Amino acid sequence: MVLVAIIAVLLVAAAGLMLTIQLEIVPLSPGEQVIANLRATPLIGQAIKDNPEAEKAIREAMLEDQREPVAPGVPARAYYAVGAVSRDYIRPMLAAADDTTVIAVMAARFALATQLRKDDPQSCRDFAMNGVQPVSQLTPDARLLFNDFLAKMENAYRNGRSNGGKPQPMAAPPEMIQMLTQTGFTNDDLEALNRFAALPSLRACDIDLKIDGAPPKLPPGKQGAFSRFVLTH
Repeated sequence: MVLVAIIAVLLVAAAGLMLTIQLEIVPLSPGEQVIANLRATPLIGQAIKDNPEAEKAIREAMLEDQREPVAPGVPARAYYAVGAVSRDYIRPMLAAADDTTVIAVMAARFALATQLRKDDPQSCRDFAMNGVQPVSQLTPDARLLFNDFLAKMENAYRNGRSNGGKPQPMAAPPEMIQMLTQTGFTNDDLEALNRFAALPSLRACDIDLKIDGAPPKLPPGKQGAFSRFVLTH
């Protein structure tokens, strides 16, 4: 859910660049503006830098979208190419990050979701579901927290790479249910989680906050495994 949110944010930003391209001394094509924006974005930019084949795949997808546009309502090929960066390069490194870094990501996510609930419950729900769209409409406080969240995600990604990409302990789904129950999840909460997409904004936001705020309520030996599951699913 976390990575889907980030990818959605990046794609919205990229689309915005294509619509608001500005010529400088050496003007860039809309496609190059998208690539430049992705390179400059925390986490995704680092992953592209570390894995040049990912940028090549995104470029090829954008060219194919230009040559043969998809049908209305169908996600562009570039959408899936950027999503593949998450699946193939980012998630494995988050799964390899140490406890300290993944727990820090969860704390940053909890702080952001708390601010979004205060500012606009709908934006909190959107963040939990599909990403904050668009980021430019966030309040200054929320934007700072979002930037911190992305920075913490990149730090966890780098940490996983420095560990050689070796997977660290991760909770299994049954363990996640047990741990959520330990942190205060009720049967009603678990039922709500199963129909998350249909929940009202405030209820969805509160469920997300319970998940994001769970690690400190768990024994130290379980906090990292819990966090890795959340960050890679």
